[in-house]
Amino acid sequence: MRWRARGARTSESGFSLFELIVVLMIVAIASGLAAPGIQSGWRNREVRSGTRSLAAVMRGLRERAVRRGVEQELVVDADGQTYRWTGDQQATLPGGAAVTGIRGGWRDQDGGVRVVFYPNGGSSGIALVVGQREGDSLSFAIRVDPLLGTVVIQEATT
Repeated sequence: MRWRARGARTSESGFSLFELIVVLMIVAIASGLAAPGIQSGWRNREVRSGTRSLAAVMRGLRERAVRRGVEQELVVDADGQTYRWTGDQQATLPGGAAVTGIRGGWRDQDGGVRVVFYPNGGSSGIALVVGQREGDSLSFAIRVDPLLGTVVIQEATT
């Protein structure tokens, strides 16, 4: 058995203040490096979600035009984030996602772009690029075939 002398100090277990500060600095640096990646992933998620919702509305309008035998219209507003369709319905793309490029469609005087889905399954045709309004991020192209009216999503090439 070992005996300890009276008055001798024992070392207590735990961390020193210096060790805690070093660990906190390492955590702060790691989170600072990870934050841009997380933010970029969030923006990409918003673009994907917005692209899917816009394409779903287009597919629904095509189907409704064929079933009801009445033309259906989709209008993408000039702001690039809001779109509205037949029946006085509208939606907005999430977050910073926006329509950043448009080819085809009919231009309205207010700057909006219109695509029409016909009862025979065809459309007036349009190609949209959905991405972030600012900065580089993932972007998708939504193409509506004028002859068949099919809606196809592809990763946009820049």
